[in-house]
Amino acid sequence: MGVLLAVLLLTACALAGDPTPAVSETPLAIHTSVPNRTRQHTTTLSPSPSPTPTFTPTPLVVPPANDIPRIDLYITLNYADKRMNVTQQVTLVNDSPDAWDELVFAVPPAYHAGVFTLRTAVITTTWESYAATTVLSNTMLSVLAPIPIAPGEAVAVALEYVLAIPPVDVNTWLPMGNLGAGERLIQAGDWHATLVPYRAGEGWQTWEYILVGDPNIYGVADYEVTLRTDTAIVVAAPGFVNQRGQERRYRLDQARSFAFLASPEYRVIRANTGGTLVQVYFLPEYGVAAQAVLKTASQALTLYTELYGPYPYPNLVIAQNAYHGAMEYSGLVSMSSRAYEGYQETPAAGLISLTAHEIAHQWWYGAVGNDQVHEPWLDESFAKYSEVLFYERYYPDFVEWWWRHHIDNRNQGGALHRTIYDFSDTATYIDQLYARGARFMGDLRALMGDPAFFAFIKAYREANDGRIATRDDFFAAVRAHTDADLTPLLDTYFPEPQVQPK
Repeated sequence: MGVLLAVLLLTACALAGDPTPAVSETPLAIHTSVPNRTRQHTTTLSPSPSPTPTFTPTPLVVPPANDIPRIDLYITLNYADKRMNVTQQVTLVNDSPDAWDELVFAVPPAYHAGVFTLRTAVITTTWESYAATTVLSNTMLSVLAPIPIAPGEAVAVALEYVLAIPPVDVNTWLPMGNLGAGERLIQAGDWHATLVPYRAGEGWQTWEYILVGDPNIYGVADYEVTLRTDTAIVVAAPGFVNQRGQERRYRLDQARSFAFLASPEYRVIRANTGGTLVQVYFLPEYGVAAQAVLKTASQALTLYTELYGPYPYPNLVIAQNAYHGAMEYSGLVSMSSRAYEGYQETPAAGLISLTAHEIAHQWWYGAVGNDQVHEPWLDESFAKYSEVLFYERYYPDFVEWWWRHHIDNRNQGGALHRTIYDFSDTATYIDQLYARGARFMGDLRALMGDPAFFAFIKAYREANDGRIATRDDFFAAVRAHTDADLTPLLDTYFPEPQVQPK
């Protein structure tokens, strides 16, 4: 994890049993130097001189092996006090043509007063390490580099912070409750710092976090995670490696973020689907609903692997949460407690369509990312339309019902290419954007025909795997698979703004 992270980890370990960390509010004054690369040490022996040995210093930062940023997380979860102490190190290489004078992270919990407290920030370049100056605006945390990070240079940022997990209940909407503590469990989604995208010549691409939709933009990183908590707490998280006493270890490659849920009451059921382990975590009285989730997940994995390509993670975890919404994360679905409570044994149950929807996001958000702030239709159109593909395959008698209940009864007006800032709240955002996106995908499929449509989807996934895809990428893949005139479709769903006469 590196010298600086090791120092911070010792602090974190010392705090494991103490809900109030004994860490100074003032950043540590850390400045570590190593000899210059050209510095030499010469020794002369009698009677004849010996060769001059050269001392080769060891770099402080080792670049990630696969050119993908690496995120090391050490989490101490005090479940009773609803508190997390976190030590995080992000290691990457400046792969842009620009020198960086800062690194910028999105920290969603910082939106809420009193939830996020930064203790220390340390920036380490190849040969130097410094306590860093930081600036927090809305949810954007800038870590200032004392010396510009040159193109091709490796850099690591170590952050130590505390999260006071806010309360949630079954009426809380996303994204408000993505990080929250219910009466019987904790859900930790969109909780840790992640690098914002960098655009050559323009800089770090920041945005204003608001409480609508999915107000985040995630690139991929390789995660190494150690989570320490009481052994009585059951943790639902993807990429499990092993557990030794209170410590659980996880590894998750090419993930958008690392999320987990935890409860002393969780039960778990499992199934193996096409080589992927599916685990469903649930509260004891919801065993029947959990069995339905497991069956639906296995069906969806089989179908989507066929239609979209390989599932991108080593396992799939679905955990009952404590709020109104359901939310996708890499290798993990946080599933609505409200949907569990309302489950009835019919394919028309909201729990079934919601499970099919959120699992589709493992491809559309997970494998293929997008700007969920400014182009949220890209992943939500795929995920919503995946629901009807699920019903076509497994419950064809319910397809007509699905269109009527999920689409026709919703507000379908407005342009598809709206941002989260065009909606007043998440409920309106879901009602309008999801239905509009599904209708668009259905019309596109009818225009292209099934062979071309499903060939386009696979090609789009393959071309954009691990990337943040855009509208241009989407339509480039469409046009590569059809000669049909797209103009009427574009005029309907992507109308150009009307210019008002002067």
